[in-house]
Amino acid sequence: MRPATPRLGKQPCFFRGPRGGAQLAIAQGTIAITLFLILLYVFGQVLLAAWAGRGAKSDADYLVAGRSLGVFAVGMSLFATWFASESLIATSSEVASSGLAGARTEPFAYALGILAIALFFAHRLRSGGYITIADFLRARFGEGTEVLAAGVIAISATTWSAAQLFAFATIIDTASGLDFTTALIGATLLVMTYTLFGGLAGDVVTDIIQGLMIMVAMAILGWLVIDAHGGLSAAVVSVPREAWSFSMPGESWVAWAELWLVPIAGTMVSQEALSRTLAARSPEVARRGALTGAAIYFVVGLVPVSFGLFGPSLAPMLGMDLPTDETFLPTLAEALFPSWLHIVFTGALLSAILSSVDSALLAVSAVATESGYRRFHPGASPRTMLHAARGATLIAGVVAALVAASGESLRDLVLDAGAVAAVLAVPIIMGLTGRGTGTHAGMSAIIVQAALLVVLDWWLGIEGAFLWMIAAGLVSFTAAALLAPRKPAYPA
Repeated sequence: MRPATPRLGKQPCFFRGPRGGAQLAIAQGTIAITLFLILLYVFGQVLLAAWAGRGAKSDADYLVAGRSLGVFAVGMSLFATWFASESLIATSSEVASSGLAGARTEPFAYALGILAIALFFAHRLRSGGYITIADFLRARFGEGTEVLAAGVIAISATTWSAAQLFAFATIIDTASGLDFTTALIGATLLVMTYTLFGGLAGDVVTDIIQGLMIMVAMAILGWLVIDAHGGLSAAVVSVPREAWSFSMPGESWVAWAELWLVPIAGTMVSQEALSRTLAARSPEVARRGALTGAAIYFVVGLVPVSFGLFGPSLAPMLGMDLPTDETFLPTLAEALFPSWLHIVFTGALLSAILSSVDSALLAVSAVATESGYRRFHPGASPRTMLHAARGATLIAGVVAALVAASGESLRDLVLDAGAVAAVLAVPIIMGLTGRGTGTHAGMSAIIVQAALLVVLDWWLGIEGAFLWMIAAGLVSFTAAALLAPRKPAYPA
């Protein structure tokens, strides 16, 4: 369920090789210019986010942008939120080492997860006027389920934030020569400032810009890769036959099922992704926006796959070895890009990170405010709730930085976040279908699944832990629902 992946390398992959005298001075100057432009880019995004979120007067303004998003804004924001650093770095390296089998998680499984949001979740949840998934579960199963769901969302979103902060710090570390800890502290402060003042409204505006920048940078790099081969047909011919296989040799059906189900289930019940549809101006806009986001994600997600397929055969032409770990894409970009385009590529990586980490921090803020602070202060004013949400953002950022410093790999952090979010899959799906009544069905499913996730996967490392978790959740939910009164205590 958590396949081993190498730690995102911290060696200076953007500026490597022996240097002396004048060469070292030039390299140091290039590093300084690159770092300055990176910080300038991030500062511009902070200002834009603050401008877009300047009118926030309540928690709803801060967390769901006043429910004002159109189809394009929902779709682009969904794409930019879910197309994170590992979508570029980890996917291209996994395809380079394993062929198309390395692309099953991204873009295929994650795109299916967004499609599931569009088909089954977006319209119904937006119709209920909820701010968080926990709100829906409270309406369906009661306050106990809401509290448990809020805890699950907070853990999942914090872990997702940690993965993005890890990647952000690595880029700063690589481009500047700073040590990783210093880079992580700087990245955390930048991201917290970015999120604190912008809220979801600022997030969506910058998502659109960042999403477009990602597309432009990847299109340029894709063209350079194909041009280096001498055309698309030559690039396709250069791919070894075994790389076109969609399965791994000796892979069990259990491992295959988990590889697909973890990202699909984790995506379709993710607060970060669903918050975009909850911020739509109508239920139909929510559905159409999610469909748009799924399509964009899938199409753009094929570009890193092409890097992994076509890139390795360029090594002899470039006169260098291309690694197949998570330094593959930065190394390929360094070899093909002139310096100014390399800075654009770095900006695209930062765009992917910024548009993901702030969404995760806002998810934590949402559940902490709506399912936590509001319970203890039911009469709090909209302005007070806004301050509480921003305070929760600060706390979430600090916790995420501590998790990022733990040293777990980028892909493992992402899969951990998806696995935790998937704990809510059974109660949410059953709640939307109207099955199961009473206050204990949702609670029992969450408790049983969380316990099995900890014991079977994180403690014992048993293959198939995710499947056992979902099966046990369905059984416990059904048993609790059968014992509940016929009339629901908390009708949706």
